[in-house]
Amino acid sequence: MVKKGKVKKMESGLERRRTVRIRRSSLIKNKLEGIDRPAMKIAETQEELEQAFGIVYDAYRAANYIKEPHPSKMAYGIHSLLPTTCVFVFKSYLSVLSTMTYIPDTPVFGLPMDAVYKEELDTLRNQGRNIAEVGALATPKQRRWINLISYLAKALFWYARMTDVDDVCIMVNPKHVRFYKEIFLFEDFGEEKWYDGVDAPAVALRVDMDTYERKMTDAYGEADFDTDLLSFFTKVNNVILDPNIEYPIKRTLPLDMSTVKGFITKRPELLETMTEDQEQLFRMIYYEINGIESGFTH
Repeated sequence: MVKKGKVKKMESGLERRRTVRIRRSSLIKNKLEGIDRPAMKIAETQEELEQAFGIVYDAYRAANYIKEPHPSKMAYGIHSLLPTTCVFVFKSYLSVLSTMTYIPDTPVFGLPMDAVYKEELDTLRNQGRNIAEVGALATPKQRRWINLISYLAKALFWYARMTDVDDVCIMVNPKHVRFYKEIFLFEDFGEEKWYDGVDAPAVALRVDMDTYERKMTDAYGEADFDTDLLSFFTKVNNVILDPNIEYPIKRTLPLDMSTVKGFITKRPELLETMTEDQEQLFRMIYYEINGIESGFTH
């Protein structure tokens, strides 16, 4: 005879499983009707970047991560302007609807997460692992029902795979941890700490790309799911996405000099956040390579 407490526990487990199944299934329902010429890409133009950074700014202001308004009405950092950084955007013709930023680790600049989780990240670096950080995930409130972020996540994880990244890390508010662990299968990486950058608590999470596809199979490959999430997240040949995605070779080219100058001019305080080595490299990338004399001052 099954005890009453055990029955309740089983029912609770089944209900939780059902909830997770519904949440996962709803992620890839095709809700793109009404979007003019939907497409995904890595932002290249100043206009695309300005729209992406503006969406992040609005989201951070709404969440009170940015306490005081900034005249630029954009949120970005020095890492956003580095040659290897990829700002993924989902567009409706000329308008950016959603964005997610992918930042590969570099010896001089490291990752934004180093401000809080450098010790944890160094454990991966010391093992010779290639790491990257995901950040600046934002979709305007009126567009969140379309699940655009899941499309961007697929493009991002494929890019990570194609560029031989071993670990994708992220720093999120504790209230969002469950979502990233249940839906995108991130795992615990660093304990809760205070992040001065947004004046809020943060938790570090990680995806091990070496085992990610197997875990996706375990989580999404069962027959009782309403939709084929495994295929959605791990297969390139997906009719919803392929017509609109280009998977480029690893990004290494600097942004256009006038674009970078414009962003630095609008947020000159970013120059003060760099170390001497970082500033030297930043100036080398955007002055000597582009043949333009220094015009920025502290």
